[in-house]
Amino acid sequence: MSTNKRTMEIHTITLPAHWAPALINGDWSGLDQAESAQVKTWLAESGLDVLSCDAAPFVARFNGLVTECLDYHCTLTGAHP
Repeated sequence: MSTNKRTMEIHTITLPAHWAPALINGDWSGLDQAESAQVKTWLAESGLDVLSCDAAPFVARFNGLVTECLDYHCTLTGAHP
C-alpha cells in the first residue's frame, strides 16, 4: 500500500504589522498607494504566499526603518493546496 504524502515547507518572514490585513484578508483599505505598491512588490519578488501571522507584534527594522512587525508564515507561491 502506498501513500502519497505532500509536505509543505513553511517560511517565517518578518514584515510590518500593518501589512497583515492586506496579506491575510485581502483588505487593502488601510494602506495608501505607496504602501500597497510596496506590499505588491514584496509579494511578486518574494515568490511567497502568506498563510498566517503571529498575533503578538514586536519592534524590528524593516527596510532600514524601526517599525512594529509580525512574523508571517508563508509557502512558495502555488505550493499550498
